[in-house]
Amino acid sequence: MKRLLLIIFLVSKIGFGQDTKYLYENYEFKNGEIVYMFGNDVKLRDQPNTESIVLSLLKIGNEVEIIEKTDNTMLFDGIESPWYKVKAQDKIGFVLGALISMDKAIFSNLTYLISLKKDGSNLFLKTRLLENDKEYIENISQLLTDEFSIKASGNKGLDSIKSVFEIDYLAESCGVNGGGIYLFFDGNELVKAIDYTQVADADLYWLVEEYIFPKDKDGKKGKILYKKEIGETKEYETEWVEIKLTQRILEWDGKQIFPNIETEEN
Repeated sequence: MKRLLLIIFLVSKIGFGQDTKYLYENYEFKNGEIVYMFGNDVKLRDQPNTESIVLSLLKIGNEVEIIEKTDNTMLFDGIESPWYKVKAQDKIGFVLGALISMDKAIFSNLTYLISLKKDGSNLFLKTRLLENDKEYIENISQLLTDEFSIKASGNKGLDSIKSVFEIDYLAESCGVNGGGIYLFFDGNELVKAIDYTQVADADLYWLVEEYIFPKDKDGKKGKILYKKEIGETKEYETEWVEIKLTQRILEWDGKQIFPNIETEEN
């Protein structure tokens, strides 16, 4: 039963609801979709190329409406990106898809915008954070899988930070990492604080890491509770299963999580 519940937990991240928006490298915007600019001072052009007339400049976070995807593409940050025909206020023109945020997450007065870049076979998520009228700040973190969703929240009970931004991997098949990344915003910097893994090969093997924040169920004030379970089925006939459990109390020192679990275990 424990193994069955574990597998259900991992598969549930695929999402049975309709609200989770999963993103991927070749994600395309839909006609009529309202989207937001990731780039700043992006040139709205009268044709889908970089030589055509500039109609206006679009600021980061500006709202535009997708009219249609064109057949024109351009290599940008290691990814072949299509040009889109869009409506921006009273003007209709063309912008490169890579300069449009794939999704947007908001918490209070904080707006998170995202785009992708690729270096060889390595895929990276670029996250830009807007706070009121301040200059945006950026974090670039490598992704371990190429399908994910995003979510913004408050500080989850950690007084030294203002907001937590989560990149949640989609695990559609056995052996794919269904974990993710937590970025912390302390008011000045947006930093990658946590990488976590949740992976299973049916009920043969599983490794699940979990970080429980102070405001979560069973959370501890001012602390982060780390749990890891590694399990392996040795023999089905006799229900021989071996499980190793690890639990630690961690803290955020303003720069990183300590003690460093990854360093200690290596």
